[in-house]
Amino acid sequence: MSYCVNCGVELDSSAKKCALCSTPVINPNIVSVESDSTPFSETLQIPKSVKKRFIAFVISVTMLIPNIVMFFLNVFFIRSGFWSVYVLAASLLIWVLFVFPAFTKKTHPYLLWGFDTLAAAGFFYTVFRLHGTQIWILKSILCVTALVSLSVLLLIIWSRRKNRHWTAVTVLVLLESTVVSFLSGLLVTLFSQNHSFLVVGIVIACCTFVLMCFFIYCNKSRNVRAWLNKAFFI
Repeated sequence: MSYCVNCGVELDSSAKKCALCSTPVINPNIVSVESDSTPFSETLQIPKSVKKRFIAFVISVTMLIPNIVMFFLNVFFIRSGFWSVYVLAASLLIWVLFVFPAFTKKTHPYLLWGFDTLAAAGFFYTVFRLHGTQIWILKSILCVTALVSLSVLLLIIWSRRKNRHWTAVTVLVLLESTVVSFLSGLLVTLFSQNHSFLVVGIVIACCTFVLMCFFIYCNKSRNVRAWLNKAFFI
């Protein structure tokens, strides 16, 4: 235990000078004391969660200001319809999908899934109500949104039961994409009576099915998985 010769305050063993009066610490029994560690950090340490929330706050304000400006422009100057509502709805959807998760201290997948689903459905419904498009378009979009939302929910439930290798997660994502593509094309065809949508859905489903088969092989082969991990730093 050592003390400052000037003010008597207790000193840390690695201190080079007194923290209170800045008097140099000299020990004649030790020729040289070299230590990289200091009793107090010289830099301000900000937790990552605080940084993340601060960045999310800055992005939120940055997105809010243009929306306010465009709202007043729409009300007082450019009065050609409620065009500012489209911008507000799109900004809200982007904020819920990408910015809102940064405000949460702990990730809540089911809560985020619910918010994302409601935000997407609300956005498409708002656009439909304002634009006045045909009813089959709204039905098709809402049904596709429900299919995508259900597939994401199943992926969350499946992946949270135990740790899954990224190739297994990729296989499930491609399987769900195959099913969603086919069902989406079928539903849109039923609503619109246009068979070209079904053809597009089948083409996309075939492409995702081929990719799924490739990743099934990767998931079963340890050598291929090791090569992919090494080649792409996964």
